[in-house]
Amino acid sequence: MLSHGALICTSMLFFALWMDTPSPHLHDDIPVYSPAIGAVESVIVRFNGTLDFPSIYRGPPSPEIDAAWARIAHDVLPTRMSLEEILKAGEVDSPSKVKYPPKFGGGFMVSMEAPHQLHCLNLLRKASWPEYYGSTETSFQDTPKVFRMYLDHCIEMIRQNIMCNVDVMMITWDWVQGHKVPFPNFNTRHQCRNYEKILDWAVKHAVHIDKSEVTRFEDTVDLPLPSDLMHHNV
Repeated sequence: MLSHGALICTSMLFFALWMDTPSPHLHDDIPVYSPAIGAVESVIVRFNGTLDFPSIYRGPPSPEIDAAWARIAHDVLPTRMSLEEILKAGEVDSPSKVKYPPKFGGGFMVSMEAPHQLHCLNLLRKASWPEYYGSTETSFQDTPKVFRMYLDHCIEMIRQNIMCNVDVMMITWDWVQGHKVPFPNFNTRHQCRNYEKILDWAVKHAVHIDKSEVTRFEDTVDLPLPSDLMHHNV
């Protein structure tokens, strides 16, 4: 009986220690609040990294490709957060933050990161086709210094996002007929978030307000203008 009791106690101890061990998938995740967290749905996706893979997002510029990018890449798709949500997300109630007028429901003006990141990627795509977008893309009409600043901003935002969401999935290498060196196989499986569901949430919760209605409150305090924008109309 004593040996059985000792075995049970030992088993319970190891079970408790196992339960207290962080999951390898979550051990360093620090959840940051977002009102869109309820729209997050995990899906398994196999990337298609074939060099000539046909995609509605790639190829020579066309109205169809522009429309595909415009649907997923919004520079600003504003929604709202309450003061309680702002604080829950780790932000502060700064007098510089934009707020909606009471007749539009109040709250803070916010927008989601992902559509802006895709907007940045779309800007880089357009920059690779200057002969097509040079006369139509508004960002291209800025001075070379300001446009370069926008491009560097986008590159830096994408870099930070990739390094933040470190992808540890493994790429296998294959011998390919007619080649003396191995090739990486980028057609790998990944656990992703369903972007369509999150985009639906963003569209559903968007606040439709004319720019003229977005006004400063009496207690508003403007942030200092970056030096690079001192002589640029924004």
